[in-house]
Amino acid sequence: MFATLITATLRVLLFRGGPQDFPYDPKLTAPLAVVAALANGLMFVQVLPVGAAAVMAIAMVGGLALATRGVLRARQLEARLHQTLAALLATNALLTFLLVPFFAQIAPTLRELASHPELLEHPEQVKLPQGVAFIMNALNIWSFAATASIFRHAANVSMALGLLISLAVAVALLFLVAFAGSFAGMLFGTAA
Repeated sequence: MFATLITATLRVLLFRGGPQDFPYDPKLTAPLAVVAALANGLMFVQVLPVGAAAVMAIAMVGGLALATRGVLRARQLEARLHQTLAALLATNALLTFLLVPFFAQIAPTLRELASHPELLEHPEQVKLPQGVAFIMNALNIWSFAATASIFRHAANVSMALGLLISLAVAVALLFLVAFAGSFAGMLFGTAA
């Protein structure tokens, strides 16, 4: 099963397959959700307290599940939920794990900017490694395109509509995670 999951994930990431290539097994959802939450948590914890990072990672995975269900319900294709969510969680987890070491290189600069916002008035003093930023942007674009491809296959829509769905889901997740971060900041007594 693990080899099938890895193969299906790579096929989706190389745009050679879709969620239909994932095994239909509702028991896959929970472990994949944990892995995706762990990957996102490893990203967030580099710039946020552990509690806030955990809440935001859980919100990311939960929001993705709700958005996926909403998209498929709107298209009356709810039977595809498990495979679609498995594809989204697996690709998100893999690309996020790839992002973690690159984000670790810019996290100290981001923490410095958060504690000293006046540095933004002098952008020449802020040094971000350009190669790292380029790789991170490339991985994020790849993730966005893979998500659009998954929604295209799952919802039986064109790639343009898949991109639009992916954009709407990304914006909704951004607001949900920001809200969760604010809530976690109030809950744990730290600003997220």
